[in-house]
Amino acid sequence: MKKPGIIKGVQIDEQDLFNKACDTGHEVNERDPRKELEAVITVVWFKRDLRIYDHRPLAEAVTKGSVLPLFVFEPSVWEAGDVSVRHKDFVMESLQELDEQLSKRGARLYTAIGEMTDILQELVLHLGPFRLHAHEENGTPNTFRRDIAVRSWMKGKGFPMKEWPHFGVTRGLKTRDAFQKGYEAYVSGELTPAPERMDSRSGQLPACLKQGVQEPLTLKIPGEGIQTGQKGGERAAHGTLRSFLDARYKGYQLKISKPYASADSCSRLSPYLAWGNVSVRYTYQETVKAIQQSASGFEQQQLSAFLSRLHWHCHFIQRIEDEPEIVTRTMNPAFDTIRQDWDEQAYQAWLQGKTGIPLIDAAMRCLHETGWLNFRSRAMVLSFVCNTLMLDWRRPSVDLARLFLDYEPGIHYSQVQMQAGTTGFNTIRIYNPVKQGQDHDAKGAFVRRFVPELRTVPDAFIQEPWKLPAGLPDGYPSPIVDVAKANGEARRILWSLKQSPEAREAAGAQLNKHGSRKESRRRSTKKPRQDFEQLDLFS
Repeated sequence: MKKPGIIKGVQIDEQDLFNKACDTGHEVNERDPRKELEAVITVVWFKRDLRIYDHRPLAEAVTKGSVLPLFVFEPSVWEAGDVSVRHKDFVMESLQELDEQLSKRGARLYTAIGEMTDILQELVLHLGPFRLHAHEENGTPNTFRRDIAVRSWMKGKGFPMKEWPHFGVTRGLKTRDAFQKGYEAYVSGELTPAPERMDSRSGQLPACLKQGVQEPLTLKIPGEGIQTGQKGGERAAHGTLRSFLDARYKGYQLKISKPYASADSCSRLSPYLAWGNVSVRYTYQETVKAIQQSASGFEQQQLSAFLSRLHWHCHFIQRIEDEPEIVTRTMNPAFDTIRQDWDEQAYQAWLQGKTGIPLIDAAMRCLHETGWLNFRSRAMVLSFVCNTLMLDWRRPSVDLARLFLDYEPGIHYSQVQMQAGTTGFNTIRIYNPVKQGQDHDAKGAFVRRFVPELRTVPDAFIQEPWKLPAGLPDGYPSPIVDVAKANGEARRILWSLKQSPEAREAAGAQLNKHGSRKESRRRSTKKPRQDFEQLDLFS
Protein backbone atom coordinates (compact mmCIF):
# COMPACT_ATOMS: atom_id res chain seq x y z
CA MET A 1 0.00 0.00 0.00
CA LYS A 2 1.29 3.45 -0.94
CA LYS A 3 2.39 5.62 1.97
CA PRO A 4 1.15 9.20 2.13
CA GLY A 5 4.00 11.64 2.30
CA ILE A 6 6.20 10.22 -0.45
CA ILE A 7 6.33 12.04 -3.77
CA LYS A 8 8.77 10.94 -6.45
CA GLY A 9 10.59 13.92 -7.92
CA VAL A 10 10.76 14.45 -11.67
CA GLN A 11 14.13 15.34 -13.14
CA ILE A 12 14.10 18.46 -15.29
CA ASP A 13 16.68 20.33 -17.32
CA GLU A 14 17.99 23.17 -15.19
CA GLN A 15 18.54 25.30 -18.29
CA ASP A 16 14.79 25.34 -18.87
CA LEU A 17 14.45 27.30 -15.64
CA PHE A 18 16.81 30.13 -16.55
CA ASN A 19 15.17 33.26 -17.88
CA LYS A 20 16.26 36.85 -18.19
CA ALA A 21 17.63 38.43 -15.00
CA CYS A 22 15.93 41.26 -13.16
CA ASP A 23 17.44 44.76 -13.36
CA THR A 24 20.05 45.42 -10.72
CA GLY A 25 19.71 48.15 -8.17
CA HIS A 26 22.32 50.66 -7.00
CA GLU A 27 23.82 51.07 -3.57
CA VAL A 28 26.35 53.46 -2.09
CA ASN A 29 28.37 52.92 1.07
CA GLU A 30 28.97 56.44 2.31
CA ARG A 31 31.52 55.27 4.86
CA ASP A 32 34.00 53.72 2.40
CA PRO A 33 36.06 55.51 -0.26
CA ARG A 34 34.61 54.99 -3.73
CA LYS A 35 37.65 53.17 -5.03
CA GLU A 36 37.41 50.62 -2.20
CA LEU A 37 33.71 49.97 -2.62
CA GLU A 38 34.19 47.80 -5.70
CA ALA A 39 36.37 45.41 -3.70
CA VAL A 40 33.87 44.94 -0.86
CA ILE A 41 32.53 41.41 -0.55
CA THR A 42 28.79 40.80 -0.53
CA VAL A 43 27.53 38.37 2.11
CA VAL A 44 24.38 36.59 0.91
CA TRP A 45 22.43 35.57 4.00
CA PHE A 46 20.28 32.52 3.32
CA LYS A 47 17.32 31.94 5.65
CA ARG A 48 14.06 30.37 4.45
CA ASP A 49 15.13 30.77 0.81
CA LEU A 50 17.28 27.71 0.18
CA ARG A 51 17.66 27.83 -3.60
CA ILE A 52 19.63 29.54 -6.37
CA TYR A 53 16.89 30.05 -8.98
CA ASP A 54 14.76 33.19 -8.65
CA HIS A 55 16.92 34.28 -5.74
CA ARG A 56 17.27 38.04 -6.21
CA PRO A 57 19.73 38.71 -3.34
CA LEU A 58 22.18 36.16 -4.78
CA ALA A 59 21.79 37.34 -8.37
CA GLU A 60 22.31 40.98 -7.38
CA ALA A 61 25.35 40.09 -5.26
CA VAL A 62 27.05 38.37 -8.19
CA THR A 63 26.88 41.56 -10.24
CA LYS A 64 28.84 43.42 -7.56
CA GLY A 65 31.85 41.09 -7.39
CA SER A 66 32.91 38.58 -4.78
CA VAL A 67 30.19 36.79 -2.80
CA LEU A 68 30.10 34.88 0.47
CA PRO A 69 27.00 32.63 0.68
CA LEU A 70 26.14 32.11 4.36
CA PHE A 71 23.61 30.17 6.41
CA VAL A 72 23.56 30.57 10.19
CA PHE A 73 22.02 28.17 12.68
CA GLU A 74 20.89 30.68 15.29
CA PRO A 75 20.22 29.36 18.81
CA SER A 76 17.48 31.95 19.36
CA VAL A 77 15.64 30.52 16.34
CA TRP A 78 16.39 26.81 16.54
CA GLU A 79 15.95 26.49 20.29
CA ALA A 80 12.81 28.63 20.49
CA GLY A 81 10.53 25.56 20.50
CA ASP A 82 8.49 25.97 17.32
CA VAL A 83 11.02 24.46 14.90
CA SER A 84 12.21 20.91 15.41
CA VAL A 85 14.56 18.12 14.38
CA ARG A 86 12.50 17.33 11.26
CA HIS A 87 12.92 20.94 10.10
CA LYS A 88 16.63 20.78 10.80
CA ASP A 89 16.91 17.59 8.73
CA PHE A 90 14.97 19.16 5.85
CA VAL A 91 17.16 22.26 5.99
CA MET A 92 20.33 20.15 6.09
CA GLU A 93 19.21 18.27 2.96
CA SER A 94 18.48 21.59 1.28
CA LEU A 95 21.83 23.08 2.31
CA GLN A 96 23.75 20.09 0.99
CA GLU A 97 22.22 20.56 -2.44
CA LEU A 98 22.63 24.33 -2.26
CA ASP A 99 26.35 23.88 -1.58
CA GLU A 100 26.62 21.50 -4.55
CA GLN A 101 24.94 24.00 -6.87
CA LEU A 102 27.13 26.85 -5.64
CA SER A 103 30.26 24.70 -6.08
CA LYS A 104 29.43 24.13 -9.74
CA ARG A 105 29.45 27.90 -10.19
CA GLY A 106 32.70 28.67 -8.41
CA ALA A 107 31.49 29.39 -4.87
CA ARG A 108 30.92 27.45 -1.66
CA LEU A 109 28.30 27.71 1.04
CA TYR A 110 29.54 28.62 4.50
CA THR A 111 27.63 27.72 7.65
CA ALA A 112 27.96 28.95 11.20
CA ILE A 113 26.35 28.37 14.58
CA GLY A 114 25.61 31.48 16.63
CA GLU A 115 23.52 34.62 16.74
CA MET A 116 23.65 36.55 13.49
CA THR A 117 24.97 39.79 14.97
CA ASP A 118 27.81 37.87 16.64
CA ILE A 119 28.70 36.22 13.32
CA LEU A 120 28.66 39.61 11.60
CA GLN A 121 31.03 40.96 14.22
CA GLU A 122 33.45 38.11 13.52
CA LEU A 123 33.17 38.77 9.80
CA VAL A 124 34.06 42.43 10.06
CA LEU A 125 37.18 41.60 12.07
CA HIS A 126 38.43 39.40 9.22
CA LEU A 127 36.92 40.98 6.12
CA GLY A 128 36.56 44.62 6.96
CA PRO A 129 33.51 46.36 5.42
CA PHE A 130 31.02 44.18 3.55
CA ARG A 131 27.55 44.32 2.06
CA LEU A 132 24.68 42.13 3.26
CA HIS A 133 21.99 40.84 0.90
CA ALA A 134 18.98 38.86 2.09
CA HIS A 135 15.32 38.13 1.61
CA GLU A 136 12.84 39.53 4.11
CA GLU A 137 11.58 36.94 6.57
CA ASN A 138 7.91 37.22 7.52
CA GLY A 139 8.05 35.23 10.72
CA THR A 140 7.54 35.14 14.46
CA PRO A 141 8.31 37.98 16.89
CA ASN A 142 11.59 36.15 17.49
CA THR A 143 12.83 36.42 13.89
CA PHE A 144 11.27 39.88 13.58
CA ARG A 145 13.41 41.13 16.50
CA ARG A 146 16.45 39.37 15.06
CA ASP A 147 16.03 41.15 11.71
CA ILE A 148 15.71 44.52 13.46
CA ALA A 149 18.93 43.80 15.38
CA VAL A 150 20.78 42.88 12.18
CA ARG A 151 19.61 45.99 10.34
CA SER A 152 20.58 48.12 13.33
CA TRP A 153 24.04 46.51 13.48
CA MET A 154 24.67 47.07 9.77
CA LYS A 155 23.46 50.67 9.97
CA GLY A 156 25.67 51.30 12.99
CA LYS A 157 28.71 50.15 11.04
CA GLY A 158 27.72 52.16 7.99
CA PHE A 159 27.61 48.99 5.88
CA PRO A 160 25.01 48.63 3.11
CA MET A 161 22.24 46.08 3.60
CA LYS A 162 19.56 45.33 1.06
CA GLU A 163 16.52 43.06 1.44
CA TRP A 164 13.98 41.84 -1.10
CA PRO A 165 10.45 40.51 -0.52
CA HIS A 166 10.31 36.72 -0.43
CA PHE A 167 6.55 36.42 -0.92
CA GLY A 168 3.74 38.58 -2.26
CA VAL A 169 3.84 40.40 1.08
CA THR A 170 4.42 44.11 1.62
CA ARG A 171 6.60 45.22 4.52
CA GLY A 172 5.18 48.29 6.23
CA LEU A 173 1.76 47.89 4.62
CA LYS A 174 -0.34 50.85 5.76
CA THR A 175 -3.73 49.42 4.82
CA ARG A 176 -5.02 46.03 3.70
CA ASP A 177 -6.52 47.75 0.67
CA ALA A 178 -3.02 47.84 -0.86
CA PHE A 179 -2.22 44.15 -0.34
CA GLN A 180 -3.58 42.91 -3.67
CA LYS A 181 -1.55 45.40 -5.68
CA GLY A 182 1.66 44.30 -3.98
CA TYR A 183 0.81 40.63 -4.41
CA GLU A 184 0.14 40.98 -8.14
CA ALA A 185 3.32 42.99 -8.66
CA TYR A 186 5.33 40.24 -6.97
CA VAL A 187 3.87 37.17 -8.69
CA SER A 188 3.96 38.79 -12.14
CA GLY A 189 7.51 40.10 -11.69
CA GLU A 190 10.43 38.94 -13.78
CA LEU A 191 12.12 35.74 -12.66
CA THR A 192 15.80 35.90 -11.75
CA PRO A 193 18.00 33.17 -13.29
CA ALA A 194 20.54 31.24 -11.29
CA PRO A 195 24.01 32.78 -11.71
CA GLU A 196 26.18 30.92 -14.20
CA ARG A 197 29.45 31.83 -12.47
CA MET A 198 30.34 33.38 -9.12
CA ASP A 199 33.45 35.03 -7.77
CA SER A 200 33.87 33.58 -4.29
CA ARG A 201 36.32 35.24 -1.92
CA SER A 202 39.30 33.17 -0.84
CA GLY A 203 41.51 33.86 2.15
CA GLN A 204 41.14 33.78 5.90
CA LEU A 205 37.64 33.70 7.34
CA PRO A 206 36.62 33.57 11.01
CA ALA A 207 36.85 30.15 12.66
CA CYS A 208 33.11 30.19 13.35
CA LEU A 209 32.46 29.83 9.60
CA LYS A 210 32.81 26.34 8.18
CA GLN A 211 33.01 25.65 4.48
CA GLY A 212 30.17 23.35 3.48
CA VAL A 213 27.35 22.16 5.70
CA GLN A 214 27.95 21.50 9.38
CA GLU A 215 25.57 19.68 11.70
CA PRO A 216 24.40 22.01 14.51
CA LEU A 217 25.32 19.50 17.22
CA THR A 218 25.67 22.11 19.95
CA LEU A 219 22.03 23.20 19.64
CA LYS A 220 19.22 21.68 21.68
CA ILE A 221 16.57 21.35 18.98
CA PRO A 222 13.30 19.76 20.16
CA GLY A 223 11.03 17.33 18.39
CA GLU A 224 11.56 14.30 16.21
CA GLY A 225 12.49 13.46 12.62
CA ILE A 226 10.05 12.06 10.08
CA GLN A 227 10.00 8.36 9.21
CA THR A 228 8.58 8.63 5.69
CA GLY A 229 8.00 11.83 3.81
CA GLN A 230 9.47 14.55 1.67
CA LYS A 231 13.13 15.44 1.43
CA GLY A 232 14.54 18.92 1.14
CA GLY A 233 16.22 20.49 -1.87
CA GLU A 234 15.61 22.61 -4.95
CA ARG A 235 15.59 19.67 -7.36
CA ALA A 236 12.92 17.89 -5.33
CA ALA A 237 10.88 21.09 -5.23
CA HIS A 238 10.93 21.61 -8.99
CA GLY A 239 10.32 17.93 -9.61
CA THR A 240 7.29 17.98 -7.32
CA LEU A 241 5.90 21.07 -9.04
CA ARG A 242 6.46 19.51 -12.46
CA SER A 243 4.76 16.23 -11.54
CA PHE A 244 1.79 18.17 -10.19
CA LEU A 245 1.36 20.41 -13.22
CA ASP A 246 1.93 17.53 -15.64
CA ALA A 247 -0.56 15.06 -14.19
CA ARG A 248 -1.36 14.99 -10.49
CA TYR A 249 -3.46 18.18 -10.54
CA LYS A 250 -6.27 16.37 -12.40
CA GLY A 251 -7.59 14.97 -9.12
CA TYR A 252 -6.98 18.16 -7.14
CA GLN A 253 -10.46 19.33 -6.19
CA LEU A 254 -11.95 15.84 -6.38
CA LYS A 255 -9.64 14.44 -3.71
CA ILE A 256 -8.58 17.50 -1.73
CA SER A 257 -10.71 16.54 1.30
CA LYS A 258 -9.72 12.86 1.28
CA PRO A 259 -7.06 12.26 3.93
CA TYR A 260 -5.49 9.37 1.99
CA ALA A 261 -5.90 10.23 -1.70
CA SER A 262 -4.99 13.90 -1.20
CA ALA A 263 -1.40 12.89 -0.38
CA ASP A 264 -0.89 12.36 -4.12
CA SER A 265 -3.45 14.70 -5.71
CA CYS A 266 -2.44 17.82 -3.76
CA SER A 267 0.59 19.71 -5.01
CA ARG A 268 2.72 18.78 -1.98
CA LEU A 269 4.70 21.99 -2.51
CA SER A 270 4.04 23.38 0.96
CA PRO A 271 7.38 22.39 2.60
CA TYR A 272 9.30 23.65 -0.42
CA LEU A 273 7.51 26.98 -0.30
CA ALA A 274 7.94 27.19 3.47
CA TRP A 275 11.70 26.64 3.31
CA GLY A 276 12.22 28.45 0.03
CA ASN A 277 13.36 25.60 -2.22
CA VAL A 278 11.10 27.13 -4.87
CA SER A 279 9.64 30.63 -5.08
CA VAL A 280 5.95 31.51 -4.99
CA ARG A 281 6.53 33.65 -8.06
CA TYR A 282 7.90 30.79 -10.14
CA THR A 283 5.14 28.46 -8.91
CA TYR A 284 2.51 31.05 -9.83
CA GLN A 285 3.88 31.69 -13.30
CA GLU A 286 4.30 28.00 -14.14
CA THR A 287 0.71 27.38 -13.02
CA VAL A 288 -0.57 30.20 -15.23
CA LYS A 289 1.28 28.64 -18.18
CA ALA A 290 -0.30 25.27 -17.39
CA ILE A 291 -3.76 26.87 -17.28
CA GLN A 292 -3.19 28.49 -20.67
CA GLN A 293 -2.13 25.14 -22.11
CA SER A 294 -4.94 23.14 -20.53
CA ALA A 295 -7.06 21.08 -22.89
CA SER A 296 -10.37 21.40 -21.07
CA GLY A 297 -12.39 23.61 -18.77
CA PHE A 298 -12.20 20.92 -16.10
CA GLU A 299 -8.40 21.00 -16.10
CA GLN A 300 -8.37 24.80 -15.96
CA GLN A 301 -10.73 24.66 -13.00
CA GLN A 302 -8.39 22.36 -11.07
CA LEU A 303 -5.35 24.54 -11.71
CA SER A 304 -7.23 27.78 -11.02
CA ALA A 305 -8.29 26.36 -7.66
CA PHE A 306 -4.64 25.69 -6.86
CA LEU A 307 -3.66 29.16 -8.04
CA SER A 308 -6.09 30.70 -5.57
CA ARG A 309 -4.22 28.94 -2.74
CA LEU A 310 -1.08 30.88 -3.62
CA HIS A 311 -3.04 34.10 -3.14
CA TRP A 312 -4.33 33.01 0.26
CA HIS A 313 -0.87 31.74 1.18
CA CYS A 314 0.47 35.30 0.92
CA HIS A 315 -2.72 36.80 2.38
CA PHE A 316 -2.13 34.99 5.67
CA ILE A 317 1.60 35.63 5.75
CA GLN A 318 0.80 39.33 5.37
CA ARG A 319 -1.17 38.98 8.60
CA ILE A 320 1.84 37.91 10.67
CA GLU A 321 4.00 40.51 8.94
CA ASP A 322 1.54 43.17 10.12
CA GLU A 323 1.05 41.71 13.61
CA PRO A 324 3.72 39.17 14.72
CA GLU A 325 2.12 39.03 18.18
CA ILE A 326 -0.63 36.69 16.91
CA VAL A 327 1.87 33.90 17.62
CA THR A 328 1.06 34.11 21.34
CA ARG A 329 -1.72 36.69 21.71
CA THR A 330 -5.36 35.79 21.12
CA MET A 331 -6.59 37.93 18.24
CA ASN A 332 -9.91 38.50 19.98
CA PRO A 333 -9.13 38.86 23.73
CA ALA A 334 -12.74 38.06 24.66
CA PHE A 335 -11.99 34.39 23.94
CA ASP A 336 -9.34 34.28 26.67
CA THR A 337 -12.17 34.10 29.21
CA ILE A 338 -12.89 30.47 28.29
CA ARG A 339 -10.73 27.32 28.20
CA GLN A 340 -9.46 28.02 31.70
CA ASP A 341 -8.96 24.38 32.70
CA TRP A 342 -6.22 22.11 31.37
CA ASP A 343 -6.46 18.33 31.04
CA GLU A 344 -2.93 17.00 30.49
CA GLN A 345 -4.04 13.40 30.10
CA ALA A 346 -6.54 14.28 27.37
CA TYR A 347 -3.99 16.52 25.69
CA GLN A 348 -1.35 13.78 25.54
CA ALA A 349 -3.93 11.32 24.19
CA TRP A 350 -4.65 13.80 21.37
CA LEU A 351 -0.99 14.57 20.70
CA GLN A 352 0.04 10.91 20.50
CA GLY A 353 -3.02 9.73 18.56
CA LYS A 354 -4.57 7.66 21.33
CA THR A 355 -7.97 9.31 21.80
CA GLY A 356 -10.08 6.29 20.79
CA ILE A 357 -11.49 8.36 17.88
CA PRO A 358 -10.09 6.63 14.74
CA LEU A 359 -9.78 9.56 12.34
CA ILE A 360 -8.19 11.81 14.98
CA ASP A 361 -5.72 9.11 15.92
CA ALA A 362 -4.86 8.31 12.29
CA ALA A 363 -4.31 11.98 11.50
CA MET A 364 -2.02 12.60 14.46
CA ARG A 365 -0.01 9.43 13.86
CA CYS A 366 0.29 10.32 10.17
CA LEU A 367 1.61 13.71 11.19
CA HIS A 368 4.23 12.19 13.48
CA GLU A 369 5.37 9.82 10.73
CA THR A 370 5.21 11.96 7.58
CA GLY A 371 4.98 15.60 8.68
CA TRP A 372 2.00 16.27 6.41
CA LEU A 373 -1.80 16.31 6.50
CA ASN A 374 -4.35 17.72 4.12
CA PHE A 375 -6.06 20.90 5.27
CA ARG A 376 -9.37 19.36 6.34
CA SER A 377 -7.52 16.97 8.64
CA ARG A 378 -5.47 19.84 10.09
CA ALA A 379 -8.62 21.82 10.78
CA MET A 380 -10.23 18.75 12.34
CA VAL A 381 -7.41 17.94 14.77
CA LEU A 382 -7.23 21.59 15.84
CA SER A 383 -10.98 21.79 16.31
CA PHE A 384 -10.85 18.60 18.37
CA VAL A 385 -8.19 19.78 20.81
CA CYS A 386 -9.37 23.40 21.11
CA ASN A 387 -13.15 22.97 20.85
CA THR A 388 -14.16 19.39 21.56
CA LEU A 389 -11.66 19.17 24.44
CA MET A 390 -11.88 22.94 25.14
CA LEU A 391 -8.11 23.37 25.63
CA ASP A 392 -6.24 26.64 25.04
CA TRP A 393 -4.80 27.06 21.53
CA ARG A 394 -1.28 28.14 22.46
CA ARG A 395 0.32 24.83 23.43
CA PRO A 396 -1.18 22.86 20.52
CA SER A 397 0.06 25.58 18.17
CA VAL A 398 3.67 24.96 19.23
CA ASP A 399 3.44 21.15 19.20
CA LEU A 400 1.83 21.19 15.76
CA ALA A 401 4.44 23.65 14.48
CA ARG A 402 7.09 21.11 15.43
CA LEU A 403 5.23 18.35 13.60
CA PHE A 404 4.29 20.12 10.36
CA LEU A 405 7.24 19.76 8.00
CA ASP A 406 5.77 22.70 6.07
CA TYR A 407 5.54 24.92 9.15
CA GLU A 408 5.09 28.45 7.86
CA PRO A 409 4.46 30.81 10.82
CA GLY A 410 2.28 33.26 8.91
CA ILE A 411 -0.15 30.57 7.85
CA HIS A 412 0.18 28.38 10.91
CA TYR A 413 -0.81 30.75 13.69
CA SER A 414 -3.63 32.35 11.71
CA GLN A 415 -5.07 28.93 10.97
CA VAL A 416 -4.71 27.78 14.58
CA GLN A 417 -6.68 30.79 15.78
CA MET A 418 -9.25 30.47 12.99
CA GLN A 419 -9.94 26.83 13.77
CA ALA A 420 -10.00 27.53 17.51
CA GLY A 421 -12.57 30.26 16.83
CA THR A 422 -10.50 32.98 18.52
CA THR A 423 -10.31 35.50 15.65
CA GLY A 424 -13.89 36.54 16.31
CA PHE A 425 -14.53 37.50 12.67
CA ASN A 426 -14.41 34.00 11.14
CA THR A 427 -17.25 31.55 11.46
CA ILE A 428 -16.86 28.93 14.18
CA ARG A 429 -16.32 25.45 12.78
CA ILE A 430 -16.53 22.43 15.04
CA TYR A 431 -15.83 19.13 13.29
CA ASN A 432 -17.29 15.75 14.13
CA PRO A 433 -14.44 13.33 13.35
CA VAL A 434 -16.80 10.36 13.12
CA LYS A 435 -18.81 12.05 10.37
CA GLN A 436 -15.64 13.29 8.70
CA GLY A 437 -14.39 9.72 8.60
CA GLN A 438 -17.64 8.40 7.19
CA ASP A 439 -17.68 11.11 4.53
CA HIS A 440 -14.01 11.09 3.48
CA ASP A 441 -12.56 7.74 4.58
CA ALA A 442 -15.62 5.49 4.38
CA LYS A 443 -13.65 2.29 3.74
CA GLY A 444 -11.05 3.20 6.34
CA ALA A 445 -7.96 3.16 4.08
CA PHE A 446 -6.40 6.09 5.93
CA VAL A 447 -7.36 4.82 9.39
CA ARG A 448 -6.04 1.31 8.70
CA ARG A 449 -2.76 2.68 7.31
CA PHE A 450 -1.93 4.59 10.49
CA VAL A 451 -3.88 2.76 13.21
CA PRO A 452 -2.84 -0.89 12.85
CA GLU A 453 -4.98 -1.91 15.86
CA LEU A 454 -8.04 -1.36 13.64
CA ARG A 455 -6.92 -3.10 10.45
CA THR A 456 -9.24 -6.08 10.90
CA VAL A 457 -12.31 -3.98 11.81
CA PRO A 458 -15.11 -4.17 9.19
CA ASP A 459 -15.86 -1.05 7.16
CA ALA A 460 -19.19 -0.58 8.92
CA PHE A 461 -17.43 -0.05 12.27
CA ILE A 462 -14.09 1.44 11.19
CA GLN A 463 -15.04 4.97 12.31
CA GLU A 464 -16.93 3.79 15.41
CA PRO A 465 -15.11 0.69 16.67
CA TRP A 466 -16.68 1.02 20.12
CA LYS A 467 -19.91 -0.24 18.52
CA LEU A 468 -18.39 -3.59 17.57
CA PRO A 469 -20.51 -6.44 19.01
CA ALA A 470 -17.34 -8.17 20.19
CA GLY A 471 -15.94 -5.02 21.78
CA LEU A 472 -12.90 -2.93 20.96
CA PRO A 473 -9.86 -4.63 19.38
CA ASP A 474 -6.99 -5.37 21.76
CA GLY A 475 -4.75 -2.37 22.36
CA TYR A 476 -7.16 0.30 21.14
CA PRO A 477 -8.58 2.67 23.76
CA SER A 478 -12.15 3.69 24.41
CA PRO A 479 -13.04 7.26 23.33
CA ILE A 480 -11.76 9.86 25.78
CA VAL A 481 -14.81 12.06 25.14
CA ASP A 482 -18.39 11.88 23.94
CA VAL A 483 -17.84 13.90 20.74
CA ALA A 484 -21.47 14.83 20.05
CA LYS A 485 -22.07 16.02 23.61
CA ALA A 486 -18.75 17.90 23.89
CA ASN A 487 -19.22 19.56 20.50
CA GLY A 488 -22.69 20.71 21.45
CA GLU A 489 -21.39 22.35 24.60
CA ALA A 490 -18.50 23.95 22.72
CA ARG A 491 -20.92 25.37 20.16
CA ARG A 492 -23.05 26.89 22.88
CA ILE A 493 -20.08 28.52 24.63
CA LEU A 494 -18.25 29.79 21.54
CA TRP A 495 -21.26 31.19 19.70
CA SER A 496 -22.57 32.87 22.82
CA LEU A 497 -19.21 34.55 23.37
CA LYS A 498 -18.80 35.46 19.70
CA GLN A 499 -22.09 37.40 19.83
CA SER A 500 -21.17 39.37 22.97
CA PRO A 501 -20.56 43.14 22.60
CA GLU A 502 -16.92 42.79 23.68
CA ALA A 503 -16.17 40.10 21.10
CA ARG A 504 -18.02 41.95 18.34
CA GLU A 505 -16.07 45.16 18.94
CA ALA A 506 -12.71 43.36 18.91
CA ALA A 507 -13.74 41.33 15.85
CA GLY A 508 -14.55 44.48 13.91
CA ALA A 509 -11.12 45.95 14.60
CA GLN A 510 -9.35 42.72 13.60
CA LEU A 511 -11.40 42.35 10.42
CA ASN A 512 -10.57 45.89 9.41
CA LYS A 513 -6.89 45.20 9.94
CA HIS A 514 -6.54 41.70 8.53
CA GLY A 515 -9.63 40.86 6.46
CA SER A 516 -9.46 40.18 2.73
CA ARG A 517 -10.32 42.98 0.29
CA LYS A 518 -10.67 43.01 -3.46
CA GLU A 519 -10.31 39.95 -5.63
CA SER A 520 -7.62 40.00 -8.27
CA ARG A 521 -8.52 41.72 -11.51
CA ARG A 522 -6.77 38.95 -13.37
CA ARG A 523 -9.13 36.32 -14.62
CA SER A 524 -6.66 33.53 -13.92
CA THR A 525 -6.22 34.54 -10.28
CA LYS A 526 -9.89 34.80 -9.28
CA LYS A 527 -10.55 32.62 -6.29
CA PRO A 528 -13.48 30.18 -6.27
CA ARG A 529 -16.69 31.52 -4.79
CA GLN A 530 -16.35 29.73 -1.50
CA ASP A 531 -15.55 30.44 2.11
CA PHE A 532 -11.79 30.95 2.23
CA GLU A 533 -11.64 29.10 5.53
CA GLN A 534 -12.07 25.92 3.51
CA LEU A 535 -9.15 26.61 1.20
CA ASP A 536 -6.37 24.05 1.45
CA LEU A 537 -3.51 26.38 2.33
CA PHE A 538 -1.15 23.44 2.75
CA SER A 539 -1.84 21.89 -0.64
